[in-house]
Amino acid sequence: MQRRTHKLIYNNLLVPHRPFYRSFPYRGGVSAASADSRGCVDLDLGFFFNRIPKAGNSTVTTTLARLKLGHDVPSKRAKKVFSTPAQLNRAQLGELDQLFAFTFVRNPYTRVLSAYLDKLGRGQSRADQVRGFSHFIRRLETGALHKNAHWAPQTDLLLLPRERFDFIGKTESLNQDVNSVLNRLGRQSDQGIQQVLSNATGASKKLEQFYQGNLAQRVLHLYRDDFANFNYSPAFPPT
Repeated sequence: MQRRTHKLIYNNLLVPHRPFYRSFPYRGGVSAASADSRGCVDLDLGFFFNRIPKAGNSTVTTTLARLKLGHDVPSKRAKKVFSTPAQLNRAQLGELDQLFAFTFVRNPYTRVLSAYLDKLGRGQSRADQVRGFSHFIRRLETGALHKNAHWAPQTDLLLLPRERFDFIGKTESLNQDVNSVLNRLGRQSDQGIQQVLSNATGASKKLEQFYQGNLAQRVLHLYRDDFANFNYSPAFPPT
């Protein structure tokens, strides 16, 4: 534990001084090391992929890893196949403008519920989950919003300015948008998209069970930048 803590402190001190972050300072709110780990850069395939947890992250990353390696790899390994922005040297940073920059996002109502069910609600009864979700939203309102990238606002996980992204896919149209990414890269995966469902929570079908009272309005306020920046309707339930 002490070694891991030391590594986290070291990375958080080092990352902001790397060439990429001198050009694009990160001020999103989660730790610098955690934010950097969400960046996947491949100069050979020609892309900069900004991973957003609970937004098709594992499916997109494993599909890209298979494209690079020619075979399937587990999700955890796939996330380590590519360079992170902090690993780019000055010469490599000069190639950034030629890379296809993209990310995937998700409706905030669904994403925050999925994050709760995945990380905190597993193994509980449905009644306990519903009560726990209300307490969870209260925690986010009182300082925990950026404690974990799985529920931090998606806007605050972007490593590049939003206008620098060439494409922003959506979980709601995941297959279609992943194919758009592959087409933009000028490549096709012979085996198609590798769907990763190990962390699936079925949140999109449970919204009305969990959003009781004024929770929808409170989530809308917490994630107001995501609703605005990614063109999600504030209407609840989402359609």
